[in-house]
Amino acid sequence: MRVFSALMVLAVLAFLLVLVAFQLQHRDADIFWALKSGEWIVENLKVPSTDPFSFTFEGSEWVDFTWGFQVVAHLFYSRLGGWTGLFILQVLATGATFLFLYLNLKTVGGKRAWLVSTLLFLVFASSYSRLFIRPHLFAFLFISLYLLLLNLYDRKGNARYIFALVPLHVLWINMHSSAVLGVFLVGAWALGAVIDGFRERGFAFIKSPGPEAAKLVIISLAVPLASVINPYGLKLALFPFIHQGGENADALRHIGEWTRIPASELLFYFYPKPFNFFAFRLLVVGAVAALVMNFRGLKTRDVVIMAGALYMALSHVRWVGQFAYFAAPVIAANAASYLESRKKDPLWFSWASLGLAFFVAVLMVSSLLGPSYRDKFGLGIKKGAFPEGTVSFMRSEGIRGRLFNDYIFGGYLIFAYPETKVFIDGRTPTVYSPYFFWTSRLVSDEEGWKRLSDEHGITAALVKIETPLCSKLFDNPGWRAVVFDDVSVLYLRDPGPYGDTISRRSLKDLNPCADSPRYTLPSDREKLTRMAGELEGVISALGDMEGRVSRPHRLLGLVRSELAGEENLRAAVAEFRKALSVDDDARTHYDLGVALGKLEMREEALVAFKEAVERDDGFKEGYLAMGLAHHDMKNHEAAQRWLEEYIALADDSADYIAYKTHGMSCFELSRYDCAARSLERAAFIAADEVELSEVYYYLGNVYFEKGDYALGAGYYNKAMDNEPRYAAVLRTLSRELKEKGSTERARNIDEILRMRAG
Repeated sequence: MRVFSALMVLAVLAFLLVLVAFQLQHRDADIFWALKSGEWIVENLKVPSTDPFSFTFEGSEWVDFTWGFQVVAHLFYSRLGGWTGLFILQVLATGATFLFLYLNLKTVGGKRAWLVSTLLFLVFASSYSRLFIRPHLFAFLFISLYLLLLNLYDRKGNARYIFALVPLHVLWINMHSSAVLGVFLVGAWALGAVIDGFRERGFAFIKSPGPEAAKLVIISLAVPLASVINPYGLKLALFPFIHQGGENADALRHIGEWTRIPASELLFYFYPKPFNFFAFRLLVVGAVAALVMNFRGLKTRDVVIMAGALYMALSHVRWVGQFAYFAAPVIAANAASYLESRKKDPLWFSWASLGLAFFVAVLMVSSLLGPSYRDKFGLGIKKGAFPEGTVSFMRSEGIRGRLFNDYIFGGYLIFAYPETKVFIDGRTPTVYSPYFFWTSRLVSDEEGWKRLSDEHGITAALVKIETPLCSKLFDNPGWRAVVFDDVSVLYLRDPGPYGDTISRRSLKDLNPCADSPRYTLPSDREKLTRMAGELEGVISALGDMEGRVSRPHRLLGLVRSELAGEENLRAAVAEFRKALSVDDDARTHYDLGVALGKLEMREEALVAFKEAVERDDGFKEGYLAMGLAHHDMKNHEAAQRWLEEYIALADDSADYIAYKTHGMSCFELSRYDCAARSLERAAFIAADEVELSEVYYYLGNVYFEKGDYALGAGYYNKAMDNEPRYAAVLRTLSRELKEKGSTERARNIDEILRMRAG
């Protein structure tokens, strides 16, 4: 059963490795310039020595430290069907990585399938967020392969295993500069052999170290020398040290994957989310426990490897997942050594280990098949993730020259629009100086932008939506927004070389930088109509990109919904549906539900609101809308449940209408205590006298139903004090109560009215 269970875990792992590869490109822009660089190398049959892609640093020295990966990626992309080829490359790379890791764990862990399975899954869980097509995949592969060969040499004594490291290192250094980790591994192994030999034999070891240790020392010297066998020589071998130090350190801390997580948070925060960090902590605990338990048989190399790997993980977030590939073999070797010293593996321990493996497997499967990944499956580029629409427009309008682009757009521009050179891209700081990168981050300051744009002769700007620069340029009379998509806005200098495009496409009334214009839409119908016209112009300008861009359709739907009237509302519904065909997000489902509600298509509106909540279970407006819709349809039980969910999510920021409607639903269900609690809260946060009077009236009804006529009378009087018309409302209520036979309540209401009249 244990062997079968372990095999099932391995089968699930193989499935998940394919699943993480079968994802649309949605988060990393570096693969784009890497593909273009690989194409350049293949066409020119040489590696670049200067930057060929930017106008700001054109001709400057560039040590392309991942040139080998770029060539491989380009060949797979160009020969095997584009993104299908990259999918195949990722599956092969990650599959080989886990195969080497599996063989290594079996080598050092013996026949303990439960230990191997558990460690494999913890490695996957710790690093799955880093398993996307980039050169660091080959760092994982080579780490696993090097440790396998070193352990095979340790177990079998055959020197061919470690001699193979020299040609492998030549391959690694030409794929990725992470080859320095190979130097570290071989060095740790050799250093460990020397220290352990000295510990065991004292000075006798120095006189006669033995062939095994001598070979490791020789290889530890040969591998660094192999690092210079590359087109850049010593420059590439030293690149990792230069890249991390000096001025570059300041630049790196502004790039997400190079940020550092505080040790207290990374190591001691044991909440299981995010799960990759939780798996990392489990591996850290497992490594410490294995080393401590196997103290008598401890190898110095394992301590050195764990110390180095942990230091790297604590230095930069991108190395947290990498830690797992160092840790798993160390844990397996030391756990196996300890268990063998006990002669028998505890049965409970193996089952507990397999239980952990199954827990991680279930968590990973549910996560990767869950709603957050649902729209990411497939091959190619995810709709709305990159500036496809604006770049397509630039190509059709012939907009080239000196373009300012946000940092994250540079890689895609190099790939999709090579006819124009970029301002900056993800090769920072290997190409762009730290000073330049610093100046590029100061563009939200008006003077900083003017100085930068004048210095570089900028005539167009491709900027991120919802950034300070985007809004500042919209308000700047020297720049005109002409088109936008889901992530970017294109501005043109005015006056400048693109006057014709500006005259035809300039956006004057619609601010494309605001993500939620429904909160700021004007009440002026003429302006709304002009905004609708501008949005239709943007959609027309996007041409064949229309089916890959969501945001213009959503904004047009919001404007049409605000204009109201059946024709506009039906047009709004159509626009929201087009937006959802591209980006199936919670907010657009909610907007669709609002438009359907205005058309009195209540059942369809409920479906839309429910979809919003399913897409994002923390989308509180969706719960509020569901509650209000159910209340309007007199489904008071459902209304109460949804509104309680909303109030719990919104907490102290819950809206007045939620408390009021919840109280009214409770009242309709004869739950008067519940009604009183919610209506009293609604009264406290009511925004104006009309709302307050209405709530006072409902509170009067609640307390009369409870038989507390004195308190009810107080609320009725407050309602009439604020709004005298409630006297007529109460007279009507009295008449209706008499017709129903509720004479006591009617008599009390009449008494209140007589006292006010007297």
